[in-house]
Amino acid sequence: MRDRFHAELANVSLAEAMHGLSDPLRLRIVALLAERGETECSVIYNDLGISKSNASHHFRVLRECGLIWRSHQGQQQSARLRADEFEERFPGLLPAVVKNMELVKHVGEGGDGEQ
Repeated sequence: MRDRFHAELANVSLAEAMHGLSDPLRLRIVALLAERGETECSVIYNDLGISKSNASHHFRVLRECGLIWRSHQGQQQSARLRADEFEERFPGLLPAVVKNMELVKHVGEGGDGEQ
């Protein structure tokens, strides 16, 4: 049965994937999920200091480009990266993005960004 809520990665173009990664806030969500694994959506938007409606928009974009999987358990929703599936479709893209986010984080902490 086809899932209309989540993107079929085989149908996601590179341009769509790059669009999902083109926003700084979405990059922060991706980096957070890469670091923590599956996380409740409310924890994500609280930690990032954004509204639920703003977070919902960005979750939708990330879901539609195949980057995240959202799950519902009662009233709670969580998100996780589709890292393995995304890697199979776009080899090297997600690890490069996450590594870049780590370098930016280190620069922001006063380091030189080198590892």
